[in-house]
Amino acid sequence: MVTAQDILRKEVIKKDSNDSFSQAINLFDKTDAIIITDHNKYQGMLLKRTLMEPNVTLQTKLHTLLTHPPKLTPTTSLEEIACAMVENNIYTLPVLHNDTLLGMVTADDVIKKLTEQTIGTQPVKTIMCTTPLSVSPMETIGKVLHLFRQEHSPYLAVVDHSTVVGAITINTIINKVLHSHSNIEARDSFESEKRQKLDLSAKTIMNEQPLLLSPETSIRDVHSKMHQFEQPGIFIGKDNHLHGIVTHKELLAPFTGTANEETIAIQFHHRNSKVEGFDKEQTVQFLRTEFLKNYEKYLQVGYLHVSLEQHKEVKQGLFRVVCEMKLSGKPGVFYATQEGYGPQQAMRNAFLAIEHQINKAKKT
Repeated sequence: MVTAQDILRKEVIKKDSNDSFSQAINLFDKTDAIIITDHNKYQGMLLKRTLMEPNVTLQTKLHTLLTHPPKLTPTTSLEEIACAMVENNIYTLPVLHNDTLLGMVTADDVIKKLTEQTIGTQPVKTIMCTTPLSVSPMETIGKVLHLFRQEHSPYLAVVDHSTVVGAITINTIINKVLHSHSNIEARDSFESEKRQKLDLSAKTIMNEQPLLLSPETSIRDVHSKMHQFEQPGIFIGKDNHLHGIVTHKELLAPFTGTANEETIAIQFHHRNSKVEGFDKEQTVQFLRTEFLKNYEKYLQVGYLHVSLEQHKEVKQGLFRVVCEMKLSGKPGVFYATQEGYGPQQAMRNAFLAIEHQINKAKKT
């Protein structure tokens, strides 16, 4: 069994917890995560996405920006690492032994090992996100920034009349808008300049002609392209029309249930916790007993992604909830958006719609 110690990266970037943000910002050109220590003792991590937080200034002390991700041990399995990364939306994790930092593992290294062993030759359409975020070229950079903060997505398509014309990454926002200056003396003038940039259109900062791979491209080749071009994601489509997106999240998701000996992993959107009446453990039990147990043999291996959004309308004490559900397995991808009052009714309506699609696919 391959474990964390087999893919450990011992060379890590460290900063002291009492350092200011200005002393760390340029280090993110080389990494997505910095280890924060206090007298050489591990305290947590500083993530690149922290640079998008509205209250961060160049004088902010690093210990106020800490993220405390799951701590891996040298013997943590790749499947357990994949699960920890997807559940926490953090794709670089520390490895410790008796509170001593040994190094870090990255999603790229985990994905490479896992796809070599299993699904690497499958077409990427079986795992891609079929509802990728996108904006028009004329949308403001302020709206783009809001989407990045709200959805925690690292990669955004710019689409003009159904044609992909560009891409915006977290790096684009950070380097061209939020922190293009690291000079403390120029702080006041930069804040004014930043506010002006937020009103500009997305086309002024987008990367033109982004890579667009066919849905039939193998999972292994898609990951190879991500790594080769140092991109946080890859768009999937044909003839400049966007069909989906693949990020580290989609590449890891199929493996997140393996550690629990489940053939179909269940993955929840981070905003589900804001929905009244949502309980993760009860929902997992509900979905497995009411839905997935009937299709595990047919699907063989895959994952179910569930996203819930609560609205203001109330009926019999329950809020209206919209459920987006995507079920991926060897036969293909099944997708449905349904609503109901309360999370359980919304999810039941969604999986009934997917069941209809599966039964139709079985007959063809």
